[in-house]
Amino acid sequence: MLLWDETSDKVSKIRPDNEKAKALQKMTEMHEKRAQLTPFPDMATLLVEEYYEIVKELIAAIMSCDGWKTTSHELLVGYLAKFYPEFNAAEIALIDQLRQMRNDIDYRGVMINPEYVERNKASILDVIAKLKDVTNKRINKQR
Repeated sequence: MLLWDETSDKVSKIRPDNEKAKALQKMTEMHEKRAQLTPFPDMATLLVEEYYEIVKELIAAIMSCDGWKTTSHELLVGYLAKFYPEFNAAEIALIDQLRQMRNDIDYRGVMINPEYVERNKASILDVIAKLKDVTNKRINKQR
């Protein structure tokens, strides 16, 4: 994870866009459906990718409501860590771990052990639920 840096060339200040946030929410719903259909334990690697995509899209939706966007997945996590203290260090570390694993899957062909999913699924789903709650609050301007 990189610390949030609004001066980075990978960061843009935009007009807050709740419609984009809603569209990203819709995408997460599709990823959730696909995750539910992913055969486990055979496709544990693909399931981890789906979980990361859900997390990434929800953070991007939050950022859209706040008037920011980034092309850096590391800065995406850094943004959440800096501006949303309701996410504790363990949750941020889990999100960043998912990011790193997704990178390893996509760029190194790493296969994820199903035991990782078994050990972490409840925590991952808790983080996703929390991100959904924050996203809904931001869309409805409750924060």
